[in-house]
Amino acid sequence: MGGVLGYPISRLGYPVVPLRLYLGLLLALPFFTFLAVMAHVRFGWCTLPRQLYLVSGIVAGVFGGYAEAFLVTKMLKKDVEVVAWFLIPLGLVVWLLPTAYVYLVLGDQEFLPFCTYFLLPSIAIAEVTNGFLFRRFEKEEKVRVYSFMSFVPYPKYWIETPETLETELYGFLEAVADKDTTWVLYYGRYAKQLEKLVERLSEGNDKIATKISQIKELTTQLLDENTKFYRKGIRITSVFTATCVLWIVLVFYVVGNNYFGVPPQYGGTIIFSLFPLILVYAFIKRRILTRDYEKTVQTVFAKTNSKTQNTIKEILDLMS
Repeated sequence: MGGVLGYPISRLGYPVVPLRLYLGLLLALPFFTFLAVMAHVRFGWCTLPRQLYLVSGIVAGVFGGYAEAFLVTKMLKKDVEVVAWFLIPLGLVVWLLPTAYVYLVLGDQEFLPFCTYFLLPSIAIAEVTNGFLFRRFEKEEKVRVYSFMSFVPYPKYWIETPETLETELYGFLEAVADKDTTWVLYYGRYAKQLEKLVERLSEGNDKIATKISQIKELTTQLLDENTKFYRKGIRITSVFTATCVLWIVLVFYVVGNNYFGVPPQYGGTIIFSLFPLILVYAFIKRRILTRDYEKTVQTVFAKTNSKTQNTIKEILDLMS
């Protein structure tokens, strides 16, 4: 076992749909649209020939996003894990070759307009397109799609089937038996539901109900700590998200004012240097929260006697 911030290392990744679809719609497309508009306001780049860049970028984005989602989901229907090596030739054909052609044939004076009206919008549109398709796949197959960079320079995709609460409870009790704080936190994602399940199971008349009643206080205490952790984590995430939105607004303001004569070395340098500080803040707050949680849970484990540990193992045997 083991993990990072409550997520097993073997499955460390991000959910594809929220990152691709929602961030693409809310952040990427508006941001790149703003850049395209401001480029025309300041430099007059959106001429008729360059409007073809935008049209081509939309087509390339839809095609690239559809091709990625189609190929990945087709393979995920046969296997729960896919290493998407084919994204390298796909990206080469859709994005790299057109960009290289413009730079080498049309010259560097067309490079920035091409990036502004073709490359950046097409990437955002591709993210939104495959986000929609992955979302449809998740609904049809009743799974969630995750992705992360593997040991090779292209991503790995996998699917996770939503587990029943009984399975989550089994994993949670197994982590408690092993006194593994990382996995206790991971299986505590459904803390409130698990508390209700423990309450319901303890009210029965069978052997497992008797055993669960004996550890009810321990599981409730640990699940309460998980609930506190996730609530504090949501607050940190909310502050981080709000700060990022504010930072983007400031970037828009600085860029817009630069076009009207504000020297970029003053406002721009300061604003862009703030983003690493935002990341550091979120990392430190999350690390402190995780450290405090681990200390609390380890204190609870230290007070757990061998009789309670044996009871948990007996429950696991009954549930298996």
